[in-house]
Amino acid sequence: MLGHVGIRVPDLEAATEFYDKLLSTLSYTTKTYPTMTVVGPSDNSTPIPCFMLRKYTPSNANGNAVRPSPVHISFYAKTRKQVDEFHAAGIKAGGNDNGGPGLRTFMANYYAAFVLDPDGNNVEAVCFAEE
Repeated sequence: MLGHVGIRVPDLEAATEFYDKLLSTLSYTTKTYPTMTVVGPSDNSTPIPCFMLRKYTPSNANGNAVRPSPVHISFYAKTRKQVDEFHAAGIKAGGNDNGGPGLRTFMANYYAAFVLDPDGNNVEAVCFAEE
């Protein structure tokens, strides 16, 4: 099981605003610092926040690429309603639909929704609970 994951974003302030709105639907809270934002469950069920945003800066280490490579990130939801709310909040916050809420054929009870964040990352909420 992963402890936490971090991604680099070109505009930390804009990404923080987007993820704050998106992940609040899953009961996550956001805390900002000068060079990073951390996001984690509001019930403090993890020892440290499980998602981190850091400012991306082109350098020799990343081939001076203007933007970081997009990634796929998935968050567990407790209910299908949370998945629905996650998708709606993502679109309202400026993301793009990449697969509306619904059952997927990946496995039984895989109820998920996908949103592309403003930087092109594919962000998913998934719930395995039966309706």
